[in-house]
Amino acid sequence: MREGTVTTAAERLGRTQSAVSHSLGKLRALFKDKLFIRDGRSMKPTPRAVELSDEISDALESIRATIDRYQSFVPSETKRIFRVGLLDYHGAMVVPELIKRFRVEAPHASLHVMPSSKEEVGRLVLSRKMDCAITPNFDRPDPNLLLSEVGRDELVCAIWSGSELARQPLTLQSYLEATHIQMSADGRSEGLADKALREVGLKRKVAATIPNYLIIPWVLRGSGLITHCADSIVLLLDEHSQVSFVKAPLELPSMPISLIIHKQMAGDPATAWLKWLIEKIYADREVRKGAARAGSSSHT
Repeated sequence: MREGTVTTAAERLGRTQSAVSHSLGKLRALFKDKLFIRDGRSMKPTPRAVELSDEISDALESIRATIDRYQSFVPSETKRIFRVGLLDYHGAMVVPELIKRFRVEAPHASLHVMPSSKEEVGRLVLSRKMDCAITPNFDRPDPNLLLSEVGRDELVCAIWSGSELARQPLTLQSYLEATHIQMSADGRSEGLADKALREVGLKRKVAATIPNYLIIPWVLRGSGLITHCADSIVLLLDEHSQVSFVKAPLELPSMPISLIIHKQMAGDPATAWLKWLIEKIYADREVRKGAARAGSSSHT
């Protein structure tokens, strides 16, 4: 189900391709369904396989978690595959350091970083397609998900440093008169700023939505546009970006950054190790963010 091919599944299981094909034949007879159908170079699950996957995955993971609690996990020896879900700008900030530390601590293991959105991370963690996920402002609670706060971002306004807006303090009037760009992974979601304005009977002009923080410099350059972004982006941009960050002229809530794991995996030593590694990286990041904020004031 995860790998999409018999060959790769056999490699993960440490078995021959023929042995896995033979086991698949037994499963097809047991469930009276083809389960997986060849589609080009991959094997696609049938509706019956999809129906079975969640229950069987939960059962297997529960067994694995129980066994793992009584096994000694040694990062330097494990060959386990870890899957981590991240948003774009967190990926740019965290992935380089995560890979560096991961390779030092677990040289024989594999790390798969998967792009994800707030809307889908819960489902992906629950279905075991991810060992953990990192997302800001997670608002889809589930009793089978464990959340721990690894950091917190403040929302700031980003503007082109050559614009008229950058030459004077940003007031509520100039903020409302300006044209805005909204960050939205699905192209529809309203932002925290829209909710805050609505509470006081105000509304901003949003001309477009974009899904990626990392294209902000190119979107803003040469314009009088405003966009909201997390202050963590200050760690990714330099003076060549021509982006200035200013405090919004309205009160906006900060965004907690949550590390999400499956409740059943809380006692798994490997998952606990990965969680510790990510928490350490975010702790160091908070220190660097504070230093960058103090050193550059409102500009990158």
